Amino acid sequence: MDIAAQADRALLKQGPRSDEDKARCRTNSRRGLTDLSRSSYPPVEAACRVLDILKIVNEMRIATINGIHEMSGIPKSTVVRMLETLMAQGYVARDNMCGGYRVTHNVQYLSSGYDRVSRVIEIARPFAIDLTRRINWPIGLGVPDGDAIAIQFWTGTISPWAHTNTVLGLRPEFYDSAMGRAYMAHCNEEQRESRIQQLRRDPELNFTEQSERAFRAVLDRIRADGYAIRNPKTPPFRTLTIGMPLRDGNEVAALVSLSIYRSSIKSQLLQEEVIVPLKAMIGKIEAALAFMDSETFMNPEALDTLHETELGF
Repeated sequence: MDIAAQADRALLKQGPRSDEDKARCRTNSRRGLTDLSRSSYPPVEAACRVLDILKIVNEMRIATINGIHEMSGIPKSTVVRMLETLMAQGYVARDNMCGGYRVTHNVQYLSSGYDRVSRVIEIARPFAIDLTRRINWPIGLGVPDGDAIAIQFWTGTISPWAHTNTVLGLRPEFYDSAMGRAYMAHCNEEQRESRIQQLRRDPELNFTEQSERAFRAVLDRIRADGYAIRNPKTPPFRTLTIGMPLRDGNEVAALVSLSIYRSSIKSQLLQEEVIVPLKAMIGKIEAALAFMDSETFMNPEALDTLHETELGF
């Protein structure tokens, strides 16, 4: 029986879903969260075993059926079937010269969508979710991408006060947006001057010498304050957006934004109710990034431990 058939059989054994299960079936919906502790369905055992075996072969470099069985506890007959499946998919090869199984170059494709940016977003997202749950305002995470900021994560789907359906796919620029200003103020001097030269060449911006002096003064104030505010002359006028840098080592790896309705919080309470919690969240994310850099590899168990310690997950 192949893996797909085993998976179908496992689901059939589970029987019809209860009303509670149906109500929880939102993992892939707009408001779903990728939280393994709150998944809508139990894991498919066959798929878990295949991944376990692939990880073991990767770790052992040259793996034998007996070795995989001893490390995983999976029956040898099942190990053989799983290895044959991985070989058919091109991820594992039998190496008769070395007397075992090894991974092929195809395993590199499994990480092609995971880079340092993905790592930053992955580590930051549970902290952003936690803060939105506590203060209700939506938080965005974006990264510099060419001539703008690419927003890659947003907690508006769990925010009761989100001002729009989504900001994913939007590309805030470096001149007026909160994210862009936060980046310009906190990136290194070479990056800043390169961006300013681009602003000078933009015919639509009319970036005069006077505009440049005013903009540099704004960046100086942002560095002193530790946060940026979107140009109040830009829409949407009913909201105020705050941007802050998120550093990975000495580099600005990502930008964090938080939007509120201007009429919702008195200006004297903005610092206490929004800016201080946001800065604290970023401090935790940066500590988590530093913690993960101290590991010899990305260890999911270590990350889970950190989340439990910092957030009480």
